[in-house]
Amino acid sequence: MKVIFLTLFITTSAFAGPVLQMNKAFLTLTELMPFILSDNKFKEKKNDALIKKHLTDFETEFKLAGHDQLLKNDLFAPSYKMMMDSVQESRSAFSNGKKDFALWMLRDSLSTCLECHTRLPPEHTSSFQDGDIQIESGKYKDPFELGVTYMIVRRFVDAKEQFLRVIQDKLIKKEEMGFIKPFQQILMIEMKVKKDPAAMLAFLTPFLDKKISTEELRELNNWKERLEVLVTEKSLKSGIHSEKELKEFISRRLSPIEGEFFEDKYKPDLLLASGLLSVYFFQNPGAASAPVLNYWLGKIEVELRKDDFLSSADLFLKQCIKKYPLHPVAKKCLATLKENTEFMYSGSRGTEIPPEVQAEIEELKALIERKKK
Repeated sequence: MKVIFLTLFITTSAFAGPVLQMNKAFLTLTELMPFILSDNKFKEKKNDALIKKHLTDFETEFKLAGHDQLLKNDLFAPSYKMMMDSVQESRSAFSNGKKDFALWMLRDSLSTCLECHTRLPPEHTSSFQDGDIQIESGKYKDPFELGVTYMIVRRFVDAKEQFLRVIQDKLIKKEEMGFIKPFQQILMIEMKVKKDPAAMLAFLTPFLDKKISTEELRELNNWKERLEVLVTEKSLKSGIHSEKELKEFISRRLSPIEGEFFEDKYKPDLLLASGLLSVYFFQNPGAASAPVLNYWLGKIEVELRKDDFLSSADLFLKQCIKKYPLHPVAKKCLATLKENTEFMYSGSRGTEIPPEVQAEIEELKALIERKKK
C-alpha cells in the first residue's frame, strides 16, 4: 500500500508540516485529474505545457512532504519510495514524449491514493472529512471525476452520491451501457471500506429491473448472488484479529476461488477480502503472515485492476519480493506480477512491455535468484 497522501489526513500538530505539503500536493493532483482520467486530454499537444507544470509541481510538493514518521512504519516505508519513483518517472517520461508510459505511471499513482484511502480503518478521518479543507466541486463538470476526488479524501458518502448521479443521469438519458463503472466504485465503498454487503445489496436490487444492457445486467445480478452469500460472513463486524483467524479466513473465502478470481461475480468477494486483510495488515505490519498477506492482496488487486477498479496490485507484489525473497510465496508474487504486466500491455499488436517496466521485473527475478544462492 503506498500512502503518499496519508499524512494529508492527520490533523495533529505533530504532523502540521507534512499535512501542509500533502495538502498542496493534493490540490495539484486535482488539477491533473481531468487529464489522468482521459487519454485524449492527456495526449493532446495543446495541454502539454499545463500538464508539465502540474507534474513538476506535484513532484516537488510530494518530495517536501516525505518526513512523516508514519511513513517509517514497516508497512508504509516502501510505499513512499515507490510512489516517489512513480511521480518522478511520470514527469520525466512526459517531458521525453513518452506519454503512454507517463499516463500509466500517473494512473498508478492515483490508484495508489485510492487504494490506500480505501484500506485505512474507519477511525482514520481526514481534514477534508472534518471540513477543514473543501473540495472545489465547481471545477468538476464530470460527476464521476468528482466522485473519485471525494474517494481520495475519504469522503465516501459524497463520493457515493456522485456515482449515483452518474447512474441516474444514464437512466434519464435512456442509455443502456456504461453503468458498471459507477456501480464498481460504489461496490468498492460498501465492500472494501464499509464491509457491508447488506447495504450494497439494498442499493443494488432496485436497479435490477431498469433498462440496462443484458451484459451489464448479468454482471450486476451475479454480484447480487454473491452479496447474498457474503451477508453471512462472520468477520464483517468483528474483523480479523489473529493469525489463526487470518489463516481460517483465507482457507474459507479465498483459496477455494483462487483460480476463479477473474470471474466478474467474485468482485464483491475480492473487495471484501481486500478490506478485511488490509485492516489486519495495517494493525499487524510485522506479522509472520506478512509475505502471505502481500501475495493475497496483490493477487486480489491484479483482478480488480483488470476491471478498472482504479486499484493497484504492483505495490504488494513488489514488496513481497523485495522484503521476503526467500519465502516460497515470493515466486508466486513474481509470477502474478508478470502475468499482470503482460495483461496491461497487451493489445491488437501483441504484447509491448515498455523497457523500463521489463527491466524492473528482471531485477526482481534476479533478486529471488541471488538470495537463493
